[in-house]
Amino acid sequence: MSRNGSGPYRSMGWTFGLIFVLGVLFLPESASASEKWSFAVIADIHDAHASYRNVLDEMKTPRAAREVRAECIDFLLVLGDLSPVSVNYALFQKTFEGPRPFFLPARGNHENKGDLQVIGERVLPAAEAVVGSMLNRFSPAGFSYWFDWKGARIILLDQYADFKKSGTSPHALRWLEQALDSAHSADHIFVGFHEPFFPWETEEDPFWRVLIRHRADIRAVLFGHTHVYFRTRYPDPFGGIHVINVGNGGRNAHSDKRQTILYVNVEGKSAHAATVQAPDGRKDFRLAESFSLNKP
Repeated sequence: MSRNGSGPYRSMGWTFGLIFVLGVLFLPESASASEKWSFAVIADIHDAHASYRNVLDEMKTPRAAREVRAECIDFLLVLGDLSPVSVNYALFQKTFEGPRPFFLPARGNHENKGDLQVIGERVLPAAEAVVGSMLNRFSPAGFSYWFDWKGARIILLDQYADFKKSGTSPHALRWLEQALDSAHSADHIFVGFHEPFFPWETEEDPFWRVLIRHRADIRAVLFGHTHVYFRTRYPDPFGGIHVINVGNGGRNAHSDKRQTILYVNVEGKSAHAATVQAPDGRKDFRLAESFSLNKP
């Protein structure tokens, strides 16, 4: 045996040293891949601008859920009824001056022609500039689209042009199936639209058949319209897909008298949600609940 560090033992030492150095060099990339990031979801702003400003202020400088969300949200999903869009989008831009999250709407039943023009000409191009590519739209006339972000695929559906309210348009369903099938590299899929739709006979419904075929990959189906926050699993309350009504982000008519923000927090292959709420028109947001969106 050599005692001066020569021979096979010295070669082995160099080999292990090289492996260690390479491991250290590639560690930051692995760590960044599992870096925690968050996005926010609201719906049904309408013209309740004062309450909506409270919601935006809470997102920018959180008093609630600071421990469970990332320091800054990456983007905001607004699941319909954000008319007047020009005013509500301007309030968002004013609140988040400088570097800001990007703003992604789903079409609601109250958006008018002028609102849709603002979405098509201002809102979506601004989001595409941040995403770094065109949003994958079903048609130029509608606002169904998907995009990928940090290991997640976000799919938003237009129930008033591309999809019928019950999601029975054959061409749109094929587009949705392709959007789900092609998400091979995504750890998480989130689907959003405006009006809730839960048929009694899930097995006979073409829209939900598509979603259920991908239930292992879909973390949550998100929607609004009723102005009341609730969540469950569907069609099986124990092992079904998380379905979450995100309540209202402004309008208090026929509501639960609260403004609600849903935060989705992603860290690698793990996803959790946190719901914060404040009594209507007030700023004292509190954490209402937090829960896992991981596979059951």
